[in-house]
Amino acid sequence: MEFLVIIIIAVFCLLFLNIVIGKKKSLDKPPAIKPVDANQFANFTAAPSLFVNASEKAFFYALLCHLPPGIYPQSKVRLEDIIGIRKGLPYKESQSLRGRIKSRHIDFLIIDIEGRSRLAIELDGKSHTSKRAIENDKVKTALFMAAGIPLRRIRVGENFDHIAATIGAELKLH
Repeated sequence: MEFLVIIIIAVFCLLFLNIVIGKKKSLDKPPAIKPVDANQFANFTAAPSLFVNASEKAFFYALLCHLPPGIYPQSKVRLEDIIGIRKGLPYKESQSLRGRIKSRHIDFLIIDIEGRSRLAIELDGKSHTSKRAIENDKVKTALFMAAGIPLRRIRVGENFDHIAATIGAELKLH
């Protein structure tokens, strides 16, 4: 009789462990990708430009003229590619924090030859004056401060050539 109880407890423990391990494995799996009907691919198209407006294009060209060798401007970089979540956090907490950076971008990121972030730049135009945009800007500023990446905000209408020359000179010194 004792032997039968031990067998039942062992089977129960194995089932329990299998359920727990199975759930952990399912959390580690990437989300399934739904198959796409081949006809749907005709609905995708390339954006005409990464630059949303003439100000972004003008500032990018100014950066190209003034950045020192080995320093490169990147446009429209996702925050998730620049700022990460500290490892070791509980899954739910890390996903919540990821929501702060997911689907956001920075207008420009200045990187060195090793791909290290040297400076993030936001162009603040008319779209940055609403209450919601101001709150979003505060969050973005705090994220970059926490990550230790300098963030410079530049108002649309400022002298882009002068600002780019100043940035280039500063980066040359470091």
